[in-house]
Amino acid sequence: MKWNVLIFPAGAENALEIYEALRYNLNVEVFGASGKKDFAEYKYPDDRYIEGDFWIYSKDFKANFQTLLEKYKIDIVIPTHDDAALYFAENRNQFNVRILVSDARTAKICREKRLMYQEISDMPFCPITYQSLEAVPKEDFPVFVKPNIGAGGRGAFCIKSREDARKESCGEEFVVAEFLPGKELTVDCFTNRKGELVFVGARSRDRIQMGIAFRSTRVPATDEIYQMAKILNGRLSFLGAWYFQVKEDKEGQYKLLEISCRQSGTMTLYRHLGINFPMLGVFELMGRDTSYVLNSGECQIERCLMTKFKYECSFENVYIDMDDTIIIDGKVCTVIIAFIYQCVNMQKKIFLLTRHEGDLSDFMEKHKLSETLFDKIYHIGFDVAKATFIDPQNSIFIDNSYQERKAIYEMYGIPVFDVDMVDMLLEG
Repeated sequence: MKWNVLIFPAGAENALEIYEALRYNLNVEVFGASGKKDFAEYKYPDDRYIEGDFWIYSKDFKANFQTLLEKYKIDIVIPTHDDAALYFAENRNQFNVRILVSDARTAKICREKRLMYQEISDMPFCPITYQSLEAVPKEDFPVFVKPNIGAGGRGAFCIKSREDARKESCGEEFVVAEFLPGKELTVDCFTNRKGELVFVGARSRDRIQMGIAFRSTRVPATDEIYQMAKILNGRLSFLGAWYFQVKEDKEGQYKLLEISCRQSGTMTLYRHLGINFPMLGVFELMGRDTSYVLNSGECQIERCLMTKFKYECSFENVYIDMDDTIIIDGKVCTVIIAFIYQCVNMQKKIFLLTRHEGDLSDFMEKHKLSETLFDKIYHIGFDVAKATFIDPQNSIFIDNSYQERKAIYEMYGIPVFDVDMVDMLLEG
């Protein structure tokens, strides 16, 4: 049985990342909906994407959205915008579907910085805040002014002196906080349905455009960062993926900038290392226990109009599965085939390791796959471990089955990849 998952709204950077994370998974059928024309129109199959009057502040939103849910038999909704997350957190009982979002109190605190600062006012990582610009002592300038409700640095500005402050006016919709001159990090987190914080991963914000980290690098999550995540997780009630941003003060101590109870677009960095945040969230929402395998190695993401990775993974041998990996839903997976031919061009060895039931030669011929693509084909039964046929020296393993990947990783410690992770290995 597959679950019908709706990503809403579908066109933002983080929404497109969720689509990429789910599109190859056998447990879900992915749909997208938006209230305006955007890139999602070009990404989704025509029968899986819906545009219409889907503005959460519209008086007709509930009726329109309910019609959409019923028409496409949606089981799960994943909100992708902070306002949408808050709306569905406060109105989850109005819709007869499961919604991957934290509780209403958490969503509210994540949406308003003033509430967030009140929640952590007793913590050393809470920035110094001021009631108004007039209340800032002369010696405390510069200060940073940002919207109470906002994200990505939009509408924020620095005021360097009291003289500059006299020229500015900011009301209750803004928050005045200490200026933080140090380096900035985003910390990606995952909390299971039991409230347990099961993943904390930090990444740098090396180059920021439009509030998005266009270059981000995996960095170690220090004890300071981990304890901050643990405290936030204890005080709020998260479910699934969430993140927070921190920046160093003049003493080099990290202070909290913002929290969000949704997934960010740049969480794709950790997904490509093995943490499929939205799929783990779907499993948790449906009552299934989850775990993950996190590949080691430095990883950096760079954006322009597409996503590229620099992943330190040297290999000469590729062991790959057939069913639901090379062939998915009766069709050749073009990403996998692109990778196979890339390996052919680079003179890497490719070994097919499959448990396909039936005549493998006929199956490959049906899908126009040549047996000569592979240096060797292992057609094995279900009573034999795939690990038996793998030489781990300079090798990687690709298989849609989590259990197969987990077994290989635990036995050999070599990089293992699900289908949705393989684009990280593509060049060009």
